[in-house]
Amino acid sequence: MAQTDQGLSPERRREQIVGYLSSHDRASVGELSQILRVSEVTIRKDLDVLESQGLLLRVHGGAMASGRGRLELHFASREQEHLDEKRRIAQAAAALVGPGQRVFLDGSTTALQVARLLKDREGLTVVTNGLYTALELNFSAGVTTIVVGGTMRHRSSSLVGGLSADLLQRLRVDIGFFGARAVSSDGLMEGDLDEAQLKQRLVQVSALTVGIVDSSKFGGTAFSIFALPHEIHRVISDTGAAPVIVDRLRAQGIAVDLV
Repeated sequence: MAQTDQGLSPERRREQIVGYLSSHDRASVGELSQILRVSEVTIRKDLDVLESQGLLLRVHGGAMASGRGRLELHFASREQEHLDEKRRIAQAAAALVGPGQRVFLDGSTTALQVARLLKDREGLTVVTNGLYTALELNFSAGVTTIVVGGTMRHRSSSLVGGLSADLLQRLRVDIGFFGARAVSSDGLMEGDLDEAQLKQRLVQVSALTVGIVDSSKFGGTAFSIFALPHEIHRVISDTGAAPVIVDRLRAQGIAVDLV
């Protein structure tokens, strides 16, 4: 007897299929039918839709996740962490951007939230190493998007090591918005050396350097400091940021906005 749908929407059910496939080599139609408690006919239709979206590959009797499927699931998971805080931080960041300015947005999920608020602006130029940020701005008629090419980092879906150091040093950016793996009184830090080096070069060419980091990043440490305190003009975070670190940053002349 065919099983009946347990009440999930098709979109949610397909998200669960991609999620299951991302942690298993593959899954059969029957296996997915049992897990999701829907008929095999429904599962086959879901697999057809997901394959057409490039999120999985159909194989005999079932499916396996594509590279894109794993990448999107991983990024989506990171994007949901502290989402409300990131949105508030992004609103404060976007309010700093004036007409016609040149802006750098890194590959962080918070920078993606900023991009969503800027995409309807006119006359902006956005430099980014974030794949998802670039895609978000792709159809924005008023925004010129420059992608810093290079090698893709799987964790952040960002590109590093593309434009030569000499060319990067010749750029001029009005505001650079930087996420970070960790924030302390020592500065903004990244765990990946290539990512840190790219951000360091963009800090050097940004007239205004702004850290956009939620409070979970305060108090930790990471491999490389890409922005020293004297290079940081402002840090935007949420009200959960550790007060002792906030005070130390302000004592070094850095404006700290808690939203």
